[in-house]
Amino acid sequence: MPKREHCLNESARAIVGRILASRGYLGVHAMSPPGCANLVDMGAWCPGSAEAGLLLAEACLGGLGRAELAWVSLDGVRLPGVRVEVQMPALACLGSQYAGWTIPVEGGVVMGSGPAQLLAADAGAGAGGPARLLDHAEEADVGVLVLEGRQFPSQETISRIASACNLPPSSLWLLLAPTASRAGLVQIAARVVEVALHKLLHLGYDVSQVESASGVCALVPLVRGDIGNGVRDDVCDGTRDDRLAMGLANDAIAAAGQCQLTLRDRDREIDSVLGRVPWSSSPSFGTPFLHLLDSCGRFGDIDPLMFSPAQIVVTNVATGGVLQAGEPSLAMLQMCFKKCFETMGVHSS
Repeated sequence: MPKREHCLNESARAIVGRILASRGYLGVHAMSPPGCANLVDMGAWCPGSAEAGLLLAEACLGGLGRAELAWVSLDGVRLPGVRVEVQMPALACLGSQYAGWTIPVEGGVVMGSGPAQLLAADAGAGAGGPARLLDHAEEADVGVLVLEGRQFPSQETISRIASACNLPPSSLWLLLAPTASRAGLVQIAARVVEVALHKLLHLGYDVSQVESASGVCALVPLVRGDIGNGVRDDVCDGTRDDRLAMGLANDAIAAAGQCQLTLRDRDREIDSVLGRVPWSSSPSFGTPFLHLLDSCGRFGDIDPLMFSPAQIVVTNVATGGVLQAGEPSLAMLQMCFKKCFETMGVHSS
């Protein structure tokens, strides 16, 4: 089968090359153990950086998107944030960026995202998620997988990942970033468009009609559960609270994430589902993410329809129509953050 014009894994590997070329500045560490995959630590045991997170987000998108730091305006208040621009959004966001691969590690699992999922989507390896629904056949001599967690898989598991991708381990690149890391929080904020598309998909909309997309989301601070206890924030000892970071980052998308989609369709098709996309239309509206997680027990058990942006704006180039649903809210963001901190017992004294 001939390769498609755009190979997401090859594009992601080029982005990895940019990461490696600036590893000192970005605060990342790379190693290639003999007979194993190429491993890049983006913030588990090294400082990482917001700039590393931007490149991590672009690798997740398979080179079909660009991410940058930007100001986000909420009710007249400017907050630091992340802006993402995406071409071929269904493929980039749902085929690549979506974390559809659950990978076992010692003591638990890590979530895998990135274009290597497209190589393993038909391998029965637990990879793919929405990628299985896309009309895209990816062939590549290299695979790039982004892991959200604090440790790399064992060599045995890495060998199984490589086999599922039909690659030798030496052709596989694994990029690791914990949720509670500078790079990790940036790449989560850059998922704001993915969240909107995934919601549309679950509502039954044909997301292949979306031609391009952009989004912006407030960037939450890197906070640990032991803040105020005299522990230095620049020490990468694995103690940062991933659970707290997960709650804050998901609340930021729900309360402050803003998406703009350009599509080509009949207005009534998108209008029939648009109002159900924002968080304000969800039964979980006003409930902080950590409360949802506590009630469900596991991240994977949360109803997919609970994941929503705050606002979605659609421009229909077929009709000239502009449709909007939802509004970002600083007050809602503050409320969620306060409840999240209370849940985790975080103090700042």
